[in-house]
Amino acid sequence: MMKRYPVYRTASAPASRKLGAAGLALALTAFLAMRFGVIDADVFVLSLVVSAVIAFAALVLALHACNRIWIHGGPGVPAALTGTIFGLLALGPPALVVAMLVLRPGTQDLSTDRLEPPEVNAQSLAAEQPFLGWFDDAVQQHVWPSVARWSGSAAAPDGGTQQRFPDIVSRRYRISTAQLHAAGAKALDTLNWKVVDELPPDLLDAPTRLQAEGTSRILGLKHDVTLRIRPDPVGALLDVRARSRTPLNDISGNPDHIRNVFAEIDRVLLDTYGDLARLAVDETVVEEELQPEPDEELRDTIPLPGFKPYVEEDDTPAPDGPDLTDLEG
Repeated sequence: MMKRYPVYRTASAPASRKLGAAGLALALTAFLAMRFGVIDADVFVLSLVVSAVIAFAALVLALHACNRIWIHGGPGVPAALTGTIFGLLALGPPALVVAMLVLRPGTQDLSTDRLEPPEVNAQSLAAEQPFLGWFDDAVQQHVWPSVARWSGSAAAPDGGTQQRFPDIVSRRYRISTAQLHAAGAKALDTLNWKVVDELPPDLLDAPTRLQAEGTSRILGLKHDVTLRIRPDPVGALLDVRARSRTPLNDISGNPDHIRNVFAEIDRVLLDTYGDLARLAVDETVVEEELQPEPDEELRDTIPLPGFKPYVEEDDTPAPDGPDLTDLEG
């Protein structure tokens, strides 16, 4: 009889498949729970960290199984490949979240007016999230300065938001504050953002305010958008502030929210008045219009009077002589 040798079977391949499936299931469960508001952002990120660790272990076991099968032979290649696929899929969401946190730091609170941003209602503040707050601060303090030094540009004190978002600036319009308030309210309604606070205009040129609450499409993250409208010498001045309730970023962030507000307001004004170029005012135009015109040309010398001033003199001769006394003195 022919002697049959035992077939080598590696335990790493089935273990890799089970760990990969567990990591993928945890990542999907955390995503669905975050989307429907069952967990907060800190729990979501920590769950993704755990799933990433499990997925990395599955990949290591899959590589070890392939190496053992290459040396000793035996079954287990399909299980190792399945564990590799599950592990890579489980690493996708954590890698995407970390990439969004690293590539877009300092955008948790963004405003067109960096010095005096519009006020946000304090009741809309969410609970503290220590892990995400620590991670976001670490990125701004260590990652972005290193990137700035590597690229040869100095890091800005505000995290470089002014340099990275040069289009996020205040805007002026040649309409009253009440008309711009109505256009802003219609723009927020078009964006499906719920208005939670409002200061309606009581006069045609009185300051107004709008605050809306929005939800991101992918992760269901809450964010606040505030519109501040003030009277301006050319019409109305619009400032927009977008603030996330968590450092966690979605596919669309606060810069996109501000751009969407400007785009929708422009569309509303275009549909209403038909000539947007006549309403939107550029900063150079404002400087030219607000620059005072001199009344007359500057003179190099002091002008001389056109006539000789006349002083009335008394015709009575003054007393003369050493013995005479002036009575008026």
